[in-house]
Amino acid sequence: MTTQRIIYLIAALMLFQTSFAQTAKTDKQFILKGKLNGTPKDSVLIYYANSAGKYVQEAKAISNNEFTISGNINHPTNSMLMFKNKSEIISREDQQYRMRSFYLEPGLMMLTGDPTKMNELSLTGSKTQTENNELISKTASIREEMKPIEDALMKETDHDKSSEIRDKLEPYNQRIKKVTYQFFLDHPNSYVTSDMMKYYVSQMKLDSIKRIYNNFNQELKENDNGKELANEIMKLEAGSPGRMAPNFTTVDLDGKPLSLSDFKGKYVILDFWASWCVPCRKGNPHMIVLYNKYSSKGFDMIGISDDDRKPELAKAAIAKDGVGIWHHILRGLNMDLAMKHLPNPKDLDEKYGIHSIPTKILIDPSGKIIGRYGDSIGGSDEDLDKMLESIFNK
Repeated sequence: MTTQRIIYLIAALMLFQTSFAQTAKTDKQFILKGKLNGTPKDSVLIYYANSAGKYVQEAKAISNNEFTISGNINHPTNSMLMFKNKSEIISREDQQYRMRSFYLEPGLMMLTGDPTKMNELSLTGSKTQTENNELISKTASIREEMKPIEDALMKETDHDKSSEIRDKLEPYNQRIKKVTYQFFLDHPNSYVTSDMMKYYVSQMKLDSIKRIYNNFNQELKENDNGKELANEIMKLEAGSPGRMAPNFTTVDLDGKPLSLSDFKGKYVILDFWASWCVPCRKGNPHMIVLYNKYSSKGFDMIGISDDDRKPELAKAAIAKDGVGIWHHILRGLNMDLAMKHLPNPKDLDEKYGIHSIPTKILIDPSGKIIGRYGDSIGGSDEDLDKMLESIFNK
C-alpha cells in the first residue's frame, strides 16, 4: 500500500466524523482479537468510522501479546491500525509507515503476526479483507516494477523533471487500472469495489463508471460510497457532450462580473487549469495559437483556475504565459465545505465533474456541450483541434 493511499484513508476516515449518520440501519458489533508474536508492543491504536458515522480513535493495551477491540458498525468498514510502546514518540510522518489498513466486518475477527512487520500481519474472519488481499496480490508484481520510479519521483524537486518521471509511471498505472477494473467486474457487490471506485472515477470513461455502479446491489447503492458515486456520475453527465452547460455567474480575476450566459452565440472553451499544473502550462502556447486563429470567427475562452487559495499565483502564471488575452476566473473552491463533504454550488469543478486537469469543455452557441478534452472522460487535445477545424473551416 502506498503512502499516498494511507494518507487518503486517514483523511477519509476523519471526514466521516462530520458526515451524516446513516439511518434505518441496525448496529452490528465487531470483535477484533489479536494474538501477536515477535517483538512485543504495549498498545494498539485503531481508527474507524462507527455505525453513527462518527470517527473513532481508540487505544487498547496489549497484555501477553493479546488484545481485544470491539465496536459497532453497519457494514464492512476500512480501518487503520498502529502498534506502539508507551515510551515511543511517533511523528505524524512516521505514522504513515507504521499504519496498516484492514476491513472490519460485523462478527469475530482474528489478527495474528509480528506487530513490527505490519505488511505480514494476517486478518481472518473478514470476507472483505480477503477480497482486498486478492486485489493487492493481483497488482503486487506491477507495483514492485514501478517502485524505483516512484522512489525517484519522491526525491525529485524540479517540477519539469517530476513531470517526466510521472510520464514513466503511466504505463504501470494503466496496467494496474486494467487489473483493478476487472476486479470490480468480478466483485460487483464487494465493499472493496465501492471503496476503491473513489480513486478511479478520474481515470475511467463515464460508461465504465456507470457499468460498475449499475452492478452494485441495493445495499452498496445505499451506502455512503454508493451515494457518492451516484452523485459523481450525475456531475460527470452534467459536464459531458450533449448536455446544456450549467450556467454560472462570478467575477473574473480583475473583479469584473462574468456569466457564462453572456457568451451565448459563441463557441466557448472552459479551460480548467492551475498555476502549479505542469501539463496545463505546457499546453498554453498551443491554446494561444487556437485563440488567435479563431477568436475573430465567434470563438472565446474562459480559463478556470484551481488557485482559489492563492489567486496571485494564477495572475502571475497568466502574465508569464501570455494568456491574458482571454477571460480568467477561479473555480470557486471552498476548503471548509470540501473538508466537511458539503456541497458547494459555486464550485465549477463540482458543476462540471472535473477530477483532473487540464480538462477543456467546448460549448456551442446555443449553450450545449459538444466536446470534452484532456481527461479520461473525453477526447485528446488532437480531437479538440479537429473539432475546431471542422467548425470554423467548413
